[in-house]
Amino acid sequence: MINDQYRRVPTPYNTKGNAMKFNAKLRAKSEAGTYPSMIRPETETRLHTLLDALECMNARTARELEVLDRSGAEEDLKEFVRQDILSRHQERRLPLQNAVEELRAQHRTASSDVNE
Repeated sequence: MINDQYRRVPTPYNTKGNAMKFNAKLRAKSEAGTYPSMIRPETETRLHTLLDALECMNARTARELEVLDRSGAEEDLKEFVRQDILSRHQERRLPLQNAVEELRAQHRTASSDVNE
């Protein structure tokens, strides 16, 4: 007989924040492993690197905005700083987004050539 104090009780999933994204990412990775990859390994690695970098950038910007919102600064100043944070975020993000779109376009072109 197991002593009740040592019984493991399942903990509820935290659905706030990134928990849902993380669970979706895990499901996607497990599903991806069940099908053969149609993307070249080097392209797939580059794509994952770019997407991870974009995810990190988004998280960092979200943290900066949360800190700003919690600050005691005046609303006019907060709005000015918020616009600065968002414009810098878009500026840093654009080259990575373009690279992802270029890789996706290459993949679409390569997969359409195979299907023909």
